[in-house]
Amino acid sequence: MSSRRAPSPATTGGTAVPPSALRPPRPRCNDVFVRLVCAENLMPELATIRALLPWYPYVTVYAEHAAGGDDYDYADADGRAALPPGVRVEGLPAAARYALAKIDVDAFPLLRLGITLCDAHGRLPALRAAPWAAAAAASVWQVGLLPGGGGGPGAATTLRALAYALRATGVVSAETRGNVTWVAHGGLYHLGFLLKALTGGAPLPDTRGEFLAALRGYLGGRVFDVRYVAARVPRGVTLKGPLAYLAALLGAPAAAARGPWQAGEKSLAACQVFMRIKGLYFAWDGVDVHAGCIDGLHAPPPWSLSS
Repeated sequence: MSSRRAPSPATTGGTAVPPSALRPPRPRCNDVFVRLVCAENLMPELATIRALLPWYPYVTVYAEHAAGGDDYDYADADGRAALPPGVRVEGLPAAARYALAKIDVDAFPLLRLGITLCDAHGRLPALRAAPWAAAAAASVWQVGLLPGGGGGPGAATTLRALAYALRATGVVSAETRGNVTWVAHGGLYHLGFLLKALTGGAPLPDTRGEFLAALRGYLGGRVFDVRYVAARVPRGVTLKGPLAYLAALLGAPAAAARGPWQAGEKSLAACQVFMRIKGLYFAWDGVDVHAGCIDGLHAPPPWSLSS
């Protein structure tokens, strides 16, 4: 399975935005549409997401920031702050790893936020890509963000606007807290940027404990880091590496998507990797025991350190 980009229907003040005012679709494949979210259609698209949550309560996010390149997941590195020669990020204590992540998240603007919804079986919501579309298609979202935003049709939204929309539509609210499962691959960064978005761009909390408490306060206790969960599969199974590698290794349909992947496609891949790990390795014991644990902030089991 792969994906293709399509503009989402947008409204402003109750008036439909003409298709020509939206960014053109990027043809990818026939299976999944990436719904591009900008300033004009931010509220209706998030309202759609909120309406779907009772049936699709798994929300996977993927944050792309302004550091450039193919980011930390593809480089498989947790921090961009300079380290002394011979010092590896994975060898640092949790407090130091959080401090490095805080430097990056505070410093770099969030450019795109990918959002994928699915049900307990990994099925995606099917929506019409546009009012004139003949049929519905499995869909994911990509929110475009720029520092300070910008004018004109199709312009990217701002962190403050996104924070307001997430709350005003109820995507993040007392009603969804604890009833929605939040997922990220490499959650220290992706959930860090989500928290930055939820606070309208405020710096992350000063300490690891305050960060985890803030995540619980906004999202509830059902938060999963795919990288952390992957380190806890049965002994003898190794699931390490960048997101694209894991997607291909586990046979996730998103692995067949033609590049370049952006946040929407990456959130889809992270969703599928999590659901496959959950189904293959935690079907009996359950994955809930790992809720709230973030790779880098919680210690892995002894055998994962030597595998």
